[in-house]
Amino acid sequence: MKLIISPFVLLAAIDHVTAERFLGRVNPDTRELTWPGTGVSFTFTGSSASIEIEATTGTNSAQLTIDGVATVISDVNGTSITTPAGLRNGNHTVELRKRSEALFGTISVGNITTDGTFGPDMYSPRKIQVIGDSITVGYGLDGVNPCVNTAAVENNPKTYAALAADALNADYDIIAWSGIGLTRNYVSPTPDTSDIMPQRWTRYGALDPLNSYTFPANATPDAVVINLGTNDFGYQTGIRDPIVPAEYTAAMVNFVKTIQKHYPDAAFFLLTSPMLNDGYPSTQDAQKTTQKNALNAAIAQLQNSTSVSLVDIPSQGSDVGCDYHPNAATHAAMAEILAKALAGELGW
Repeated sequence: MKLIISPFVLLAAIDHVTAERFLGRVNPDTRELTWPGTGVSFTFTGSSASIEIEATTGTNSAQLTIDGVATVISDVNGTSITTPAGLRNGNHTVELRKRSEALFGTISVGNITTDGTFGPDMYSPRKIQVIGDSITVGYGLDGVNPCVNTAAVENNPKTYAALAADALNADYDIIAWSGIGLTRNYVSPTPDTSDIMPQRWTRYGALDPLNSYTFPANATPDAVVINLGTNDFGYQTGIRDPIVPAEYTAAMVNFVKTIQKHYPDAAFFLLTSPMLNDGYPSTQDAQKTTQKNALNAAIAQLQNSTSVSLVDIPSQGSDVGCDYHPNAATHAAMAEILAKALAGELGW
């Protein structure tokens, strides 16, 4: 590691110092921000700081927050992300988070420098892990339907997951991928046969090999939130049949038990989808009620050995983001419901 002489101070490897830390599930060997919401935070005393960008793939949007004021970087490029000119000389807190998902691209973070000195990065002992699909990604959140989803209109920091965690002063990591399912993925016009979430969840970075995650003790969550099912319930006549609810229930039970092996003390929260309702694709399907009943059946099988709760999210209204995904207002309403459930169960 090369030492940079004053006026800049070079930090040691990001995961080995108290001055700053990775946010979310980030492989310290690659320092690659892949999952939505991943990033890095640090504090410093001075007037400028810079985060080196070693490499990017595809397209990425990010959010840079300095002393609580957020700035959107709609297209991350170049070799660094630097605090704006004219920042007063003093104590500052910096947080960089990826807004978009790995499906669009990744960001590899290098060294962090400042013209001053680094301080300890303060963080909450509360930890939440949220597992989900495009809803949890923040797919199309900043768009107004009809629109095309891009990295620039995905906005993970404004998702229900991030907002609920922020409201409870909790650290969080988000494991989410658009089109992903618990038992099967999105279908249109043909089924997506790539890894389903119980497989993808074992990855360190979103693009790392299966079973690469090492489950570090300091990343153990107090709560695990699972929001999967929107894609499982999708079907097309002649291509894929409607889901068998009992299979969805069994898969949820198995997934919770798998997670519980690594996090035996975690409380689980199973969410219904705001994108399902009882009128589409038909009243006979009653997908919202069917999913709720299937989740309650899973809870009945788990509750004797697991702290597990249903969080029923209302079906969204007509104001939506790209491709009928929840917009910012829907995410904010979801966050209130989830935060209340988490606080009530965990005593937060």
